[in-house]
Amino acid sequence: MSLASATAGQTTRPDPQPGWRSAANRVWVPGLIAAVLAATEIIVRVVVKLHGQISGLALVGDVYGHPGHLPAGTEVFGYPGYDGQFYYRMALAPASLQRTMYGISIDSTYRFVRIGYSALAWLTSAGQHAAVPWALAVINVLSLAAIAALGGRFAQEAGHHTLWGLLLAGYFGFATSVARDLTEPLAAACLLAGLLAYRHQRRPLAAGLFTFAALTRETALIAPAALAVTRLVAMARRRARPGRDDLVWLIPAAAFVAWELVLKLGTGEFPIVQDSGKNAGAPFVAAVMAIGHNVSHLATSVHGAPGAVIIWDLELLVLIGFAVAALCALRATTVPVYERVALIFYILEIFSLSPTNWDGYADLRSFVEVYLLATLILFAAPRKLWWFAAAAGPMFLTIAVYRTLVL
Repeated sequence: MSLASATAGQTTRPDPQPGWRSAANRVWVPGLIAAVLAATEIIVRVVVKLHGQISGLALVGDVYGHPGHLPAGTEVFGYPGYDGQFYYRMALAPASLQRTMYGISIDSTYRFVRIGYSALAWLTSAGQHAAVPWALAVINVLSLAAIAALGGRFAQEAGHHTLWGLLLAGYFGFATSVARDLTEPLAAACLLAGLLAYRHQRRPLAAGLFTFAALTRETALIAPAALAVTRLVAMARRRARPGRDDLVWLIPAAAFVAWELVLKLGTGEFPIVQDSGKNAGAPFVAAVMAIGHNVSHLATSVHGAPGAVIIWDLELLVLIGFAVAALCALRATTVPVYERVALIFYILEIFSLSPTNWDGYADLRSFVEVYLLATLILFAAPRKLWWFAAAAGPMFLTIAVYRTLVL
């Protein structure tokens, strides 16, 4: 009997169903997970800490907030408040450059530099003041989802599972940003999207994303600056000619300068200069002093927050681990050269920040770009990140819960 006749009467087994790894290997999966976690954080914070008032996320304090002049339902706290109150004020009237409006005073004109987040909140809320707090929160939830989804795409292109994209959205600084209406999630999402767009030679889109990222948080401009340096060096060596690639860094730079000029006309000063005393400082001085102080004062309670210094030390150790590993992988990684240069620039940038960004109460959210670039470099390095993620994942979750419920 032939093989064909012997098998003719047999029932063909159906192909096995794909396992969970294959089913979850879609970029929307980490995005959905990140969105659920971010939304849960906001809900828990609003219910547990803010007594159901979502406007409390902005943390409007009684120093810059003036009761009786604020939109109805806005809660005012009995301390100076936090940065989110200024983005909330700008979201109420992004076209106004007045220092005091709708019951909130701007502490420094450099806040106006970061107009992107507030302008988008104003746009999505259709200018309705009651909807602005919701818009600010929703934008950050969707930004975390975008960061995770984009991270999944970067991981997938590097040969990893898309769930590794959660590493990018899991940065501990985002826990504070989401809980306090801050700009980092939106700026990071636009920055990552710009990097991905440029990798795929979608230059106009990359230029637009870099521009909006820079107008949301000025440090995002460092990535296109790194691209500018690599392009100019290549031109000097006659390995490249001026072309459309240069629009990707020229347009964000031109837009940022143009916005500074507008702010100069509206406020009488260049806001970026006013930033020098608030966020910038002598190179390495603040970092060395903060590290020495925090390591020797682990049990110190900062601003009434027990354990804040220990959490800071854990965060710094994780960040150092990712940064050092990425620096060691610079020669082996396959990411574009300008992304490697951007990591170095961002490391230099954080060591030029003022003490307020390095104290034990800070959450290193100002260092987010170092973490993002380091992770992208490690995605494309020969050695995989399993041991990094195994150590960092539970720590990220612990820190996020602590910052949501305690700080």
